[in-house]
Parts: sequence; structure tokens; C-alpha cells
Amino acid sequence: MHQIRWKNLSGWVVGVLILFGGYCFLAGPTLTIDEALENLSIRAFVDHMTVLSGDVMTGRRPGTPGYDAAAAYVIQESRSLGLKPGGLNNTYLQPIAFRRTKVDPTSTAFNVDGSPLMQATDFTLHPRTTRDNIDVEAPMIFAGFGISAPDLGYDDFEAIDVTGKLVVVVSGAPDHFGSLERTVLSSNASRDVELRERGAAGVIIVRLGEARASAPSRTRYIVPSDLTKATGTPEELEASVTVSQRVAEDWIRRSGRTFENVLATIRSGVPLSFDLGIDGRVRGHFVIETFESANVAALLPGSDVDLQDEVLVLTAHLDHLGTGIPINGDSIYNGTLDNASGSAALLTLASVLTRMEAPRRSVLFLWVTAEESGLLGSEYFARFPSVLPKRIVANQNIDGVMGMITAATDVLAFGYEHSNLSEAVDFAVARTGTPVSQDPTPEENLFIRSDQYAFVRNAIPAIWVQGGRTSLDPERDAQGELDTWIAERYHKPTDDLDQPFDLEGVRRELAANLLVTYHIVNEMGPIRWDENSFLYRRWVGG
Repeated sequence: MHQIRWKNLSGWVVGVLILFGGYCFLAGPTLTIDEALENLSIRAFVDHMTVLSGDVMTGRRPGTPGYDAAAAYVIQESRSLGLKPGGLNNTYLQPIAFRRTKVDPTSTAFNVDGSPLMQATDFTLHPRTTRDNIDVEAPMIFAGFGISAPDLGYDDFEAIDVTGKLVVVVSGAPDHFGSLERTVLSSNASRDVELRERGAAGVIIVRLGEARASAPSRTRYIVPSDLTKATGTPEELEASVTVSQRVAEDWIRRSGRTFENVLATIRSGVPLSFDLGIDGRVRGHFVIETFESANVAALLPGSDVDLQDEVLVLTAHLDHLGTGIPINGDSIYNGTLDNASGSAALLTLASVLTRMEAPRRSVLFLWVTAEESGLLGSEYFARFPSVLPKRIVANQNIDGVMGMITAATDVLAFGYEHSNLSEAVDFAVARTGTPVSQDPTPEENLFIRSDQYAFVRNAIPAIWVQGGRTSLDPERDAQGELDTWIAERYHKPTDDLDQPFDLEGVRRELAANLLVTYHIVNEMGPIRWDENSFLYRRWVGG
């Protein structure tokens, strides 16, 4: 079964690693790829993961001493492996300033043609991070789903101008859109980018049914003034509000239409946008908390004079949720699998890559912050790389070493169909004999739900390889065990060191990722998008 529990060793491992200053590897002969596979140390992986997810790290919430301690540990280990600083000012850090905001409910108001709506019952105001207060008054215009996708035969903005207006949109997408297209285009991120670029003052989202009673806090990084590009596009909309369907029905009725018919039309794939003939005024004050956190970046320079300025970025998010509501008396959300395991995997891969012949392309090991807040650390790096003038050509992400749950005879490769990074996956599976399987849950669109998507949105091809769902042990159900893990441990204090780990699954997943990395940096020609990819059309070639 290859399963063990390590919780009783956690204090011992932390003490030993602190006492002796890190997990050091003795210098030796240059490793071939075959020798590197044999030298992947599962014990080193477990030791790194044990330190990073121990209680002393208090859940690694960005802006806390626990996260800073985890970052310091990763820097210590990177330095001991001989990796070069890949951050700013010849350090291993890329510092980021953040704002976390929430709405002051006593100062919130939304009036339509002078008539007030009721907070929590009729509408919910969403926090802004680039301003302390808002007072936005503008004409209101209905813009369907707020989607512009001419390549899919649909464009809500074809016949309207939303400049300076409060744009009313329905959550969702036309029925004929595929799962990926629907998920991407109906997301707040995609819709808000579209509206910001078109000069809208704000967005009013119609949630089918009732509006939520309250809005969560919002976290966003602050772009330093010296990094801001003079594009004229703001970082966020001035105002963002959600209203209940009942409220929107009244606005549509005033225009001489029915909400039911309008919704049926746009769902059928026929755009229907029009002025509502009413004005809205949104006011609010936000309570702001500022904090700092940092990405950790360590560079393995390339050796090929023609390729060394091309960089493969290997990512894993270092952060987790910190401390929270106790469950069975435990308030530390350790994040052992999510994602101390991925962070440990990067260190383990680095331990063999640094003992091989120098790669042709450069490799940047990047432990990002604030993934749990919305892929913020990876987005910041993708927009403002700390390794300029080197060029980021690809991203390989590890978000949870899923083989820890159950060793598999196959692998999953999220992003396989979007670029020629599939060649690296093919190379890996040919060497290991573990084939690539189809995504068993395509409706979840996992490829756009972790740090690799921040790179994709910035035109950089990406891949995410993990253990598959066909169990090595025929008596076990890999998908079922993953489903149980999600129900019982995901984002809970029970994702800690007191859970079984399948070490054979870890070995297989690390080996697959090492082979993918090796092929990208040493054997691939130019890295290219598949121009038929929807993500290419959306974020690169459109």
C-alpha cells in the first residue's frame, strides 16, 4: 500500500532541519536523466512537506509570520541547492503589497432614478481595492451576459456603447457555449476585463433568484506606480453590485419587455442589449487592511547561448488559509496536500535538476503567494516578471501532489490540448509507461482554476501534470478516494500530517513532472500555442 502517517515525526523533522540549517545534498557526479529519476528522494519530499505544513507555520496565510517562515525555509533550501536569486534586487523575494477590503454596511446606498433599493434584500455591494469610497452616478444599460465572443458567434456589445455607464448583465452564458467557454467568459475576471477596456463605470450583476445577503472581503495586489503601463485601462471597475432577479425584472419591464423573454433570447444565442432609460447611483465606503507578502523565486540558469534567456517557470503556491474556525478543536488549516506538497515537490525536483548537466533553457522555481485569494501571486509575477529581460516561455504548475492520495497507472495533463507542451507530456509517458488519460471531470475546468491560468491569461502556455484516476491497486478507487478527500479534508484542518500518504504515488508523480521539465528545457524547439485553442483565441490571438 506504501501508506504512512508522519504527524508524530513533524516536531523532530522541524528541529533537525533548523538545527542543521537545511536539507543538504552532497555534491557528486553529474546525473543523467535516468540517474536523476532514481535519485528523486521521497524522504526529502516528505521532510520538506512536514516542515512546511507543521503547526509552527500556522497555515501559511499571506501577511503572517507563518507564511514568512515558510518563505524563509524555501529560500534556505534553494540557497543550499545552489539556486541563484530570482527575485528583485538580487534576492529570492518578489515583494507584493496587498489590500484586503470589506464593505462598511452603514455607508452603502443604491438608488435608481432617485428611489432607494434595500441593502442585502435588493442588492449587494462588492468591495473595491483601489479606492476607499465610491460615489458613481450613471445611466444604466442592459448588456445581456456581458460577453464579447465573435469567434463563437456572440457579442453583447456589437450594437451598444457602454462608456461611462452602469452595465446590467445576467450571470451565465448562452446555452450553446461549451463548458470551458462558458466558465471562462461568464467569470467575473473575464467580464470585468471586457467592461474596463470598454470604459464602463461599473457592473450590476443579475443573479437569477435572490441576491446574496452580504459580500465577502476582496483582496487585490497594489501595482507600484513604476510598473503601471499607460494603457488607460483601470485595474478595476469603479462599482460592482449584485441584484436579485426580482429587481432586474422591474427595470426590464419599464423598457417595455419582459425579463423572461429577454433571458430566453440571450440564452438561445441571440444578443439583446439596450438602454434601460434609468439612472443609477451607487455609494459606499470600504474598510481597508493592508499587508505585504512575497513570491519566492530561485533561478537555475540555462547554458545554451541561444536559449538561456528563455525561462520555464515551475510554480507551486506556498500559501494556505492560516487559522480559522476550529473543527474538532483544531483551528490550524495546515494545507499539507494543498499545497505544502507542491511546494515540497519543487524543492525535490530542484535537488536533482541542480545535479544534472545545466539545462539549455533557464528554469525558475517560483513559490507564489495568495493563490487562495484568487491566483494573485502568480498573476502579479506573470504581469511583472522579476527575471526581466529574460523571457517567460512556459509555465509548469504543481497544485497538490495528488498521487499522495492514491498511486495511479496513468497521468492527467491539464492544458494538454492548448499548446505543444503536450510533446513534453508525451515524452514523459513514453518513458514511464503511464499513459495520459482524458480529464475525468471536464465540467470542473480545473485548468483555469490554479496558478497556471494566471500565466495563460498573460499569453504564456502552461501545463499541469498530476497522477491520474486509474489506481495502481485494483482494490482501490482513485476517483472515489479523491472525492472523499475533498469532502473530508479540502480546506479543512484535517488536511494535515495526520493523513495517509501513498509514497509510490508521490514517486510516480514526481517522476512524470521531472521528465516534463527535462524535455521542455532541453529538447523542445519553439514553444507554441495551438491556434485552434479557445484559450489562445481569448487571451493571445484574439
